[in-house]
Amino acid sequence: MSLPSLPSMLQLRGAQLDQIESGQLDESLADQARDIGERIRKIEGFENDWKMIVILATIQDGKASETGQTAVEVLSAIEELLKLVPEKTFVVVLRSSGSGIWRDASHQSLACKSQLAQWKVHNKFNYNSVWNQVETIVEKNYRKPQFHVEVLPLLKDPALTNLPDGVDLSALGYDCAHFSERGLSLLHLAIWNSLFTRNKARESQFRPTASQVFCPDPSCPFFRTPSNSDMCIWTGTMPDDEFYWVDYLIFIGIWVLLMVLFVIIFYCICVTRRVASEKTPTKAFGASFSSIKFIDEDVV
Repeated sequence: MSLPSLPSMLQLRGAQLDQIESGQLDESLADQARDIGERIRKIEGFENDWKMIVILATIQDGKASETGQTAVEVLSAIEELLKLVPEKTFVVVLRSSGSGIWRDASHQSLACKSQLAQWKVHNKFNYNSVWNQVETIVEKNYRKPQFHVEVLPLLKDPALTNLPDGVDLSALGYDCAHFSERGLSLLHLAIWNSLFTRNKARESQFRPTASQVFCPDPSCPFFRTPSNSDMCIWTGTMPDDEFYWVDYLIFIGIWVLLMVLFVIIFYCICVTRRVASEKTPTKAFGASFSSIKFIDEDVV
């Protein structure tokens, strides 16, 4: 039985997918993006269908230099994709500016510490400031109706899961640098949840643990982007087998309850006013006196 993945979850939702993986894994991210873009262009009618491309880069995908670090490589990959598939393309980028997972692995295992030592210099050139600049560039230049790039902060401050005797290394592969099949599956689930979470509420501290899988919001059944995170009201229709009857019934129940409370409050206000209007008016002071004598009146 295969573990859950982003493609399998999209297919479960009814997506008809042609999966393409780069055949240039030993090359730079820009070369991998170019390879994927060229293979997409060979598919008949590719320009008419939406394409989703996920860039999951770590420090191992960059170079130990100012101009070749991972964030810069990611930006180069985005530029290549824009040249080759500029229409109906949705690019997902994981911001991998944090090294907590690999730091935890080094502290837990001497073998991991030895294997990860070769990436120390790469980690030094994985600046948060450069990632911030890349996000700014993406926001200004790569968020268009036909070509949109969404940067997820999942790996901004990641860490391994704590166990009674240390941390759980099962999320990493034998080289301690890449994710294992289990770890990659958990990361895919986190990506799925992040895509259906409002931008400002997205998790930046990924932990490789099983978590509840989010369902699309019935009122906004789309990947969340800056344009639909603050306000998204969908007026379309959904197939019967995809309609969220539970959420619909909850909404109707809340609406009915509010209407009942409104009627009760309105009734109480009307009754209170009626009782107040029917009260016997109080006589003015002195109205029942038979005679009045002033204090300074002379006695005759």
